[in-house]
Amino acid sequence: MVNNYQQKESSKMRICWTKGEGKKALEYIIRRRKENASFAVIADEVNHRFRLKKPVTRSAVRHAYLKYVADNIENDLHTTTNTEEIVSIYDQIEKEENEENEIEEVIRQAKEKARRERDKRIMQKLLKERGATELIIEMFKEQIQAYEWMDIQPPEPVNIFPKTEEALLLFSDAQIGEHITLEETNGLGEYNIHIFKKRMDSLVKQIREFTYIHQLAHNIDTLNIFMLGDNVDGIGIYPGQVHHLDALVIDQMLIGSEKIAESLLKLLGTFKKIKITGIVGNHGRIGRKGENPSYVNFDYLLYKMLERLLINYKDRIEWHIPKSNWTLTHIGKVGFLLLHGDTVKAWNGIPYYGIDRADARLTKMLSAHGKTYQYLCMGHHHNPGDVDSANGEKILNGTMVGGSLFSINQLHTTSRPSQWFFGVDPEKGITWRYKILLDEE
Repeated sequence: MVNNYQQKESSKMRICWTKGEGKKALEYIIRRRKENASFAVIADEVNHRFRLKKPVTRSAVRHAYLKYVADNIENDLHTTTNTEEIVSIYDQIEKEENEENEIEEVIRQAKEKARRERDKRIMQKLLKERGATELIIEMFKEQIQAYEWMDIQPPEPVNIFPKTEEALLLFSDAQIGEHITLEETNGLGEYNIHIFKKRMDSLVKQIREFTYIHQLAHNIDTLNIFMLGDNVDGIGIYPGQVHHLDALVIDQMLIGSEKIAESLLKLLGTFKKIKITGIVGNHGRIGRKGENPSYVNFDYLLYKMLERLLINYKDRIEWHIPKSNWTLTHIGKVGFLLLHGDTVKAWNGIPYYGIDRADARLTKMLSAHGKTYQYLCMGHHHNPGDVDSANGEKILNGTMVGGSLFSINQLHTTSRPSQWFFGVDPEKGITWRYKILLDEE
């Protein structure tokens, strides 16, 4: 049944060489044969030129042509008695078929030869590669000898002589009093005084945990805190800032000083001594930019308030609050240059080239006075990072805010709230570091 159905379907697709496109195609075939074109070439041309029911093969073209010739011969038998002419026609047809077969055989042999040559080249290449691989393996076998079995004993106990290190916290860009809502940032950022307090608690907790781990191997009794500015959000720093404040500037200082003082007292449970150096940022500025000296700044007043609040702990908490907007300080022999970073201009990211230029100029300026430093520390850019320099690093601190209204809505970028925490060898410099993330419970 299947064969009968296939035969019926095939018969439906047969080309009628006596009507329509089939007739035109047959006329074209006859004309091209008179021009000595091969059946293969004619088949390609017919398929390209005519809209036949199905593509024709070389055999189909030859069959159609021979049938046409045979039909014409049958018709001629009734009108001629020239047997020699009929025989000549059949001889011509047989000759053409033989020529076609010879051409096909030559093509087939050429393809077979090309295939054999290709296979030969591939095999030679594979053998060459395999030979090179096996040669290398043999060389390894000859040159590399396995270790003889031995009874491995545990090593001698290492005598650990605890050395003295100091801890270092970079504290900046708390921007106490800034108010950021999830609605304003499409759910990407939120900040207020309540979140600031929670993140301060998280910061103290993680500092104590990391310090405990390293105190198991080293003596770490001193915590250095470099306060790099913008710890109050200020007021009038940019147009419309008053609409994004959780507290006015006096409350920022009162709330901030109380929470930071509480945190420092908790840290005295881990460290015997705390040394604090504080420089101002641009958010604490009083008046227009450049209108007043740099220390006429709410950051400066915040540090002075903290110093006064903790006056009873002056034997354990040491303060250094310069009036300049940058300062050079040391942990042992290791120099740290501190600046807020607002003088290094940036656009849509960390100003690596600006930091390099500032580092080079500061180095040149200080070296003229016989002073050097290994680490340049700054905040302001709200993106934690570090870049190696010739004799140390350039370190950028994070922010306690995370994504701000400006960074999210204008620059379309954000970072997680964080602060840097280091271990410092007084002779060699930074030995270990943690980027303390503050948005984790």
